[in-house]
Amino acid sequence: MFKTIFSILLLTTPVLAQNLFKHENLKYQGLTEHGLSELKQIRDALRQRFGLFEQEFKGLSNIHHAATVARMAKANMFLYGPPGGAKSMLIQWLFSGEAEPAFQVQLHQMMSEQAFIGGQNFEAAKEGRFVLNTESSLANFRVALLDEVEKGNPATLAALLSLLNERKVLAGNQVFDAKTETVFATSNANLPEFFLQFLESGQRSTAPALLNRFQFKGFMYNWLSANDQADLDARREKKALCKIFETCANDAVFLTPHQLDWEKMRSFAKVLFVKSSFFNTAYNEMANLLRDSTNNAVRESELKHQKDRYNEPFVYFPSCDWTERLRQQIPDAVQYSALVDFLLSSWADDANLEKMTRKQRELGPYSLWRAFLITTTPGPGKAQLELDGEKMNINFGTLINAEKARDVREQRMIQNLLDEQNRFKSVYVSLTEKFQESIKNAAKFSSNSDESNQDFEFLVMKK
Repeated sequence: MFKTIFSILLLTTPVLAQNLFKHENLKYQGLTEHGLSELKQIRDALRQRFGLFEQEFKGLSNIHHAATVARMAKANMFLYGPPGGAKSMLIQWLFSGEAEPAFQVQLHQMMSEQAFIGGQNFEAAKEGRFVLNTESSLANFRVALLDEVEKGNPATLAALLSLLNERKVLAGNQVFDAKTETVFATSNANLPEFFLQFLESGQRSTAPALLNRFQFKGFMYNWLSANDQADLDARREKKALCKIFETCANDAVFLTPHQLDWEKMRSFAKVLFVKSSFFNTAYNEMANLLRDSTNNAVRESELKHQKDRYNEPFVYFPSCDWTERLRQQIPDAVQYSALVDFLLSSWADDANLEKMTRKQRELGPYSLWRAFLITTTPGPGKAQLELDGEKMNINFGTLINAEKARDVREQRMIQNLLDEQNRFKSVYVSLTEKFQESIKNAAKFSSNSDESNQDFEFLVMKK
């Protein structure tokens, strides 16, 4: 299996792979000197970015981690929550570390699909030819922000479907490849309300298709704890004084996030972390269980909505509306998430990095906790894997409370997100218990081989 994965990487990015990874007959044998140097640069840039983020934004570690993984996966992310939660500000902060400018637009009802896929070339039209000019459109940018996407015309938003998934622009008998890799969208409307707009415009089937193309979703609240409020107020005062006295130029409050080489990060994640057979078996079972439990929750919400529309103001729309396409994408997100946490951990310090990358690391059933990034809507807080006796448990670090919501609508939405987390945790704990004996045996077997085949999460918990 490892040989196959590595050969695929060599075929897709031959120059990059040859420079970064040692191999013999396509079998991974560690990093080259250049590869180790490149990984250190990525590590240092990632640590700087995460450090700056924690100073600039409070309580949003889950969102930042999910956004980073989405960018690595060339996936899309939908951020929603009440006004004033810094959704647009967060995305613009992420863009400040990009190597190329980002496409940014605030949507409204009169905006046409030309903003996304380009407009007709009128010079070509004079000759009877239909040609699209995509130069200033979303299709010509690697990253994009669609701000207040709920204000867009549903018919116009339908033009995004092929762009968000196949990364192509369909124009009559012509098909253009788009440069687009990741699109971020922000919305003050929650998922059911966004769906309702399409329903009312007669495009019921478009809403789930569009939301499914935003594989990652995040909920951002507009209220902080007293301590976090105090920290941000003090930081804002410091910024003001630094500007007045023209000092503090090297202070963290003025630093720009370092750029990341996303292509190299993808390559490192794919080669350094590989999925074990236990992982694949457990994941397929998890996907089926979560799909069933999600569908049950939707049906229950429909019945409650019919009986009591005050306490169930809308029908629950799940964060992860399971499709075969989405099922296939989640394991890659787990790999990318593992690389991010690895580089932020002490395992990636100079004293450990060469040893830890000497052989490939397996991702087993324990690592499936990272699937929460897509199968639920991460909210404020920082999720962690914890060892509870002999059981693995997920602490989502949730900082939102349904009882403190401003109205019934918001309360129901927050409770739905918490229920998603609980369903995911229940399935995860059940599966890891089921595979625990196999995992232990694999760990014992690998203890004599530099722990090279142990589940990465198992190694982290041991340390």
